[in-house]
This record gives sequence, C-alpha cells and structure tokens, in this order.
Amino acid sequence: MFDLRPLAEDPVLVALPPDHPLAGRERLRLVELADEPWIAASSRAESTLLAACVRSGFQPRIAYEVGAWTAKLGLVAAGFGATLIPALAARATRPDIALVPLHPDDTPVRLVRTATLRAHSAPPAVTAFLPHLARAAAAAVPSRA
Repeated sequence: MFDLRPLAEDPVLVALPPDHPLAGRERLRLVELADEPWIAASSRAESTLLAACVRSGFQPRIAYEVGAWTAKLGLVAAGFGATLIPALAARATRPDIALVPLHPDDTPVRLVRTATLRAHSAPPAVTAFLPHLARAAAAAVPSRA
C-alpha cells in the first residue's frame, strides 16, 4: 500500500497548430473544437484526457492515435489536429504550437501526487526532498484564474 500526498492540480491546455483560427484566443470552450480532428493516445476518448470533450457534450473525432507526447505534438505542429496537454508539460512544448487555456468549466485537471510505501519509513532523503518537490510543482503550475 502507498501513502498518497497531493502535490499539484495540473490544468490541461489545448495544443493547436499556430495557424489555426482559434490559436490566438485567450481562452476556449471545448465545444468550439467539436468538429476538429483530435490526436489522442487511444481511440476511446473516455480513457484519455479527451474525456473532457465527452463531458462537454460531444464525442471527439480521434483522427490519430499515438502514445508519445513528441509524436502528438509533431502532428499538431504539422496541422493534423488538436490535442490536450497538461500544463506541467507546456514548458517542453515546441515553439511552433499554440497552447490555449480552456474555460474553467471545461478544464480537466490532473491530480499529481507523491507516493511512498506505507509500511516503511521513508528514507531521510525522500523526507527532505518532498517539500522541495511540492514547492517546485506549485511554482510550475499556472494559475487557473
């Protein structure tokens, strides 16, 4: 068994090709992207970040299934579709991709936690490292205002 401790709430952003008509927007509603081709890790939207599309009232048309973030973002940059990306990964995004925040009512949030074995005392290095990790995660996640 594990002890899980909250580390961060990581909001998800939309990754679009830079020339997409909605790429310059300050914020989007997911339903505005209902007719777009999507890039996801699975053809079942409900098992991916695209479950947020289903909750917003539409079944996303998944045009490409790829597991690796680099491949997803390469397809986005080439204009083949949109994808959702966690904000913590945004710093590593290519410069030829537009990242657009979603409206707060549509924004899926990944819960990031630490996990340590419950039955054992954490080594001193782990105990000392966890507060630093929490501060770094808090600083890296953008505000959801």
